[in-house]
Amino acid sequence: MSDATLPTADNARIRTEVLRLLRSNRGTLGAVVCLYLVAVAVGLVPPMLLGDVVGSIAHRSPGFPLDLAVVGIAACVLLQGVLVFFARKSAFRLGERVFADLRETFVSRVLRMPLQRVESVGTGEILSRSTNDMEVIHEVVRSGLPETVAALLTLVLTVTASFVANPLLGWTVLVGVPIIVVATRRYAKRLRKAYQDELAAQSRLSTLVLETAQGAQVVEAFDLGGRRGRLIASGVAEARDASVTPVDLSARWFPLVQIGYFLPLVVTAGVGAWMVGIGLADVGEVTTVVLYTQALIGPLDDLADWFDEFQSGSAGLARIVGVPETPWEIEKSGPEPVDRSVVVEGVTFAYKPGRPVVEDAHLRIERGTRTAIVGPSGAGKTTLALLMAGVQPASQGRILVGGTDIASFPPSVLRRHIALVTQEDHVFKRSAAANLRLFMPAATDEQVTAALEATGAMSWISQLDGGIDAELGEEAYVPTPAESQQLALARILLNPPAILILDEATSALPRTTQRRLDDVLRRSLHGHTVIQIAHKLDTAAQADQIIAMSGGRIAEVGSHDELLRRDDIYARLWRVWDTGSSLEHTPNA
Repeated sequence: MSDATLPTADNARIRTEVLRLLRSNRGTLGAVVCLYLVAVAVGLVPPMLLGDVVGSIAHRSPGFPLDLAVVGIAACVLLQGVLVFFARKSAFRLGERVFADLRETFVSRVLRMPLQRVESVGTGEILSRSTNDMEVIHEVVRSGLPETVAALLTLVLTVTASFVANPLLGWTVLVGVPIIVVATRRYAKRLRKAYQDELAAQSRLSTLVLETAQGAQVVEAFDLGGRRGRLIASGVAEARDASVTPVDLSARWFPLVQIGYFLPLVVTAGVGAWMVGIGLADVGEVTTVVLYTQALIGPLDDLADWFDEFQSGSAGLARIVGVPETPWEIEKSGPEPVDRSVVVEGVTFAYKPGRPVVEDAHLRIERGTRTAIVGPSGAGKTTLALLMAGVQPASQGRILVGGTDIASFPPSVLRRHIALVTQEDHVFKRSAAANLRLFMPAATDEQVTAALEATGAMSWISQLDGGIDAELGEEAYVPTPAESQQLALARILLNPPAILILDEATSALPRTTQRRLDDVLRRSLHGHTVIQIAHKLDTAAQADQIIAMSGGRIAEVGSHDELLRRDDIYARLWRVWDTGSSLEHTPNA
């Protein structure tokens, strides 16, 4: 399992992101605040009218319009219900827009990450952030944000109304504030840290499970089931322990907060009765303030509930927002390459320090030529291809395309000029035509069909209902590995790049089909620079230039005939191949 992880955002970055999201939706946010503001204001009228009713009864005031007071209370309750309905509707829309914005930003940033960073982090880490962490903040954004706005407005207006009803008694509604503030400050930071640890543990568990599932064949072949099972069990235990901590902290914090918002009700009633007895307050005023104090319990309870959820949401948001803060996100700038030549100057690359996979490589590939890279397993062929494709950055040295260092290319320029096709190609859940048009949106049906026919893919696509418009992928037709490779090569033929790098791009195809496709690619890509990792040396023999690698170094460079005459590494590989042995198990020379 990879030890690399994506960073998390700090508080300043989180605040910046939240403000950005709110500013981009300030119109809807303003409507929500206004609706809740009016709804809260209307909700303050019934307690005031009830206080007047109680006061009139206590003083036996003749002529008090009791019937009008009842009608006013009923009208206010009805109007408040209507306003709250529209406020919540607008708030839900706001929440979904904010959440969609956040998700789109996260996905777009992840898609721009270099492949080597994705591989070093592991798909489990990214999957966890895009699912578990997103789910954590979804409800907070959709429901927690509007309900918090409503609760805060209710608190401010209700406390203000309490002081208006009786300034001497109004302060009693605030007696629980010190308890709430102290308890919250004590647990807030610990809660957020606990939730971050919980999400991180869940991410590690997701990575373990995903790696085990993806490597099921290896696990079975090497009898690793017990070991992987113990690792997963350990991950489950870690995730379980991590989830207990925030629950324990919440269980200690919440009772203190409840004391903080129930205590004012007792104090207000007691002080109010005393003030009535000494003539400092009217019974109607006390009733109004008591009702206002009781009305505060609901919003405070909501804030307490959502505060706990916000700690979890904040931890998730820190992990999601943290992705755009990564240093590899900086856009590069550099001149466009002027031709299709490739020059490798003193390139060394190591996945682990001190253990180079490619060492001091020097090479020149002329534009429009076909080059084959050969060598035994572990010689560094695929790594050299990844370096030339710009997928991996060189540890030392540089790679020039058309005289320009590819390290200076923005991703869009790099992929426009260099394409890498491997043995594992992804088929998107859409039609065959749509899969090809990802690379050339303006391609006509005739162009798509011609590319598919050239690779032999039309032989099976024509059998599908809808032909090139038939749906592929899960819950539809799932192409075999060989068919996926045909689609990948058809994409290339539809819109060929200046430089094409093939790494076992036809390995799943039958031998006769491979030979036919080699001929098709040679004719269709005439004038393009093609670099091919050749595990079958009859393919290498057709190349203009052959690079023989051994132990991470470029051992020989030349044509097929030249290298046979040298009678060195390539010649030995050729003899092994010619006698029908497996090239991949040939030891390094």
